[in-house]
Amino acid sequence: MRPRTERLTAGLAAAAACALTLATMGWAASLLVVAMGVSYALWVGRGEWPPPARMLPVYAAAVLVQCAHLAEEYRTGFHRAFPPVLGAEPWSGSRFLAFNLAWLAVFAAAGIGLARGKRPAYLVALFLALGGGIGNGLGHLALAARAGGYFPGAYTGALALVVGGILAFRLLRIPG
Repeated sequence: MRPRTERLTAGLAAAAACALTLATMGWAASLLVVAMGVSYALWVGRGEWPPPARMLPVYAAAVLVQCAHLAEEYRTGFHRAFPPVLGAEPWSGSRFLAFNLAWLAVFAAAGIGLARGKRPAYLVALFLALGGGIGNGLGHLALAARAGGYFPGAYTGALALVVGGILAFRLLRIPG
């Protein structure tokens, strides 16, 4: 795919993901939209990416952490506890699971793309690092601090912060 077409296609896919996030989860998930916008801006501005062999182990770890994080969030009722913090209605368990499982499928598909050196897969990897890792982890720490203790998803949220930070560092590090 030519670079201009690739940027346009990825931009449309990112915009669609943002629209679907807001349509499905409401404005309580708006920070994910911000994370996608930042990820796209960083992706579009970068010409060269680290080789797949350097990315795949930490990317796979980040996806596995997201799986554990989803399990903790669902089991502890994050879908019921978080939206009211922002004045929104709780999410149903099925909506929360469907939304997160769809993202896990996107992350898995992007892993295949990374293994093949496909540039658009790096956009998804950036979103996983920044939104699913760093933003998610910092958000859970803030929610736990606000609650004065545990908030659903806090344990694996801290782990997501660490692995997301490592993934972001590997993605954005200038070789040399």
